Amino acid sequence: MMEEKQGFDRNQIIGFVLIGVIFMAYTWWAGENLPDEPVVAEQVVAVEEPMAISDAALPVTNQGISAVDSKSTTDVASLQGQDFVSNEAVAQADIVIEEYTLENDVVRYVFTNDGAQMVEVQVKGQKDYLGNPLMLVNRQQRLGGANEGLFVADHQGNHLSLTQGETTWTFELGESFGLAWSLVSPSEGSLDLTWFQDGIRHEKAFSQEVTTTTTYYWEASEGDESSLSDGRDDEESASNVSWVAHKQQFFSSIFTCDQHFTHVDLRTETPVQNDSTRTRAFRSKVSLAAVNGEIRASGLWVHMPNQYDMLREVDETFGNIIPFGWGIFGWISKGVVVPFFGYLEGLGLGYGLIIFVMALFFKGILSPLTFASYKSMAKMRVLKPEMDAIAEKYPDKGDSKKQQETMALYQKTGVNPLGGCLPQLLGLPILIALFRFFPASFELRQQGFLWADDLSSYDSIMELPMTIPFYGDHVSLFTILMAISTFMYTKMNNQMSAGSTAGNNMMQQQMKVIQYLMPVMLLVWFNSYSSGLSYYYFLSNILVFGQQWAIRKFFINEDAIRAKIEVTKSKGGRKSKFASKMESMMEQQTEGNRRTRRMK
Repeated sequence: MMEEKQGFDRNQIIGFVLIGVIFMAYTWWAGENLPDEPVVAEQVVAVEEPMAISDAALPVTNQGISAVDSKSTTDVASLQGQDFVSNEAVAQADIVIEEYTLENDVVRYVFTNDGAQMVEVQVKGQKDYLGNPLMLVNRQQRLGGANEGLFVADHQGNHLSLTQGETTWTFELGESFGLAWSLVSPSEGSLDLTWFQDGIRHEKAFSQEVTTTTTYYWEASEGDESSLSDGRDDEESASNVSWVAHKQQFFSSIFTCDQHFTHVDLRTETPVQNDSTRTRAFRSKVSLAAVNGEIRASGLWVHMPNQYDMLREVDETFGNIIPFGWGIFGWISKGVVVPFFGYLEGLGLGYGLIIFVMALFFKGILSPLTFASYKSMAKMRVLKPEMDAIAEKYPDKGDSKKQQETMALYQKTGVNPLGGCLPQLLGLPILIALFRFFPASFELRQQGFLWADDLSSYDSIMELPMTIPFYGDHVSLFTILMAISTFMYTKMNNQMSAGSTAGNNMMQQQMKVIQYLMPVMLLVWFNSYSSGLSYYYFLSNILVFGQQWAIRKFFINEDAIRAKIEVTKSKGGRKSKFASKMESMMEQQTEGNRRTRRMK
């Protein structure tokens, strides 16, 4: 019995040892032949980490955007433990996220195969207000709609093709601005592309940059540009559109389509990341039409400065995004101001000197009107004693007899009471055209003169410890000089035109209010405006003082004017068109008063 028990124990021990040896041998053999799981894990990490970076750097991807398909990460992870996976899933798992650069002398693009996205755009040779490289796209833009998942890239020089299945995006950069794009993708109906972008701050005057940032688009059927409202939330829809532009103060991103977008839904709004690093949030959706079950579209994607001639070199219609003004104001800016400015710039003159020459030029053009205005005011001064006598005779300013005698005096002397202001009104279109030109002139951007470091923005001689409502947190010296010269100009003008308000104390009081109020308002309005514009207006006022002195000294003799008026009186006067019109109006008014009295 005992021997059987011991033999049984010995066999049991031997069996356990053999089982252990076999198990360890199998474990060693299985470990040598298992799939290389750490490699798969590395692939998962390689996908997941860039995605995390992309999400952090793209705040707009959480705002209803067709973002990069997160299934590219989930599908790779889900391959583990599956008995069967498709060839497409295996191909996606083998793709590593990479970035590709296309660049020339003026612009640099960076793309990723993660969603076929454009992730960076740098305009070369330009800096932002802090001196950093100027980025129009810096991980804050996304184009969605045909950009889901990972793409296979073919990158050769400045040519990039990104393919996923039957969808292919192609990008090609030439020697200048304008990135050619094309898309081939199966689609039964139209394809909607969502182009979401947050505008990056580039300029010192942030409020001015925000108010000049909006979306423009070109309606092919109308042959004209349209835009959303500047500086506030707005949205519009349109059909048959050639291009859409996300326009900021001095730089724009323009998306064109040779086949035209069949429909666009456009919106600009305050960015979710509402701070001083973002201007406006652009939310654009464009539709491409399918033909025979396929999208075949092409065009340009342009990122460039808002320089009028450069824009028109890329496309004749692009120049319309610069807000030079409508009607005659835009015509003067584009037809006169821009070419003359370009001519002076071509001479190699400094920008401070260019503005001075422009002031001389336009004052010279307007000098005949200025002379006519001062001559008319001189005539009114000669008539002042007689005008005062009529005012004393008829103290009631609404007395029709007073108006009749006044018009009779104008008729006898051949004086037009509006002759002093009409010539100045004719010069207003040039003044307004220049008002629109200077803040929109890319050429003045970051160009310094005297104490101003940027003629397209405000100059500052003092930073205030607080922000004054409507004024700002700085003091602009060019604006102060302009306001002082405007006060002097208005005061001198009031003195010269005193005769035209003879006997009208109310009008004289109103002119005094304007004389003191206008310079104060200019201080507020222009403190954060273009220093180049304030400098121009200051020069313009100084030149007016010189014109007034020269005209009164050498060209206008009030004694000679008085003698000529007396000769005209002796001949019975000549009725001007103005006098005839006023006389007719007064007769109608008198007849109306008579009828009213009869009815009573």
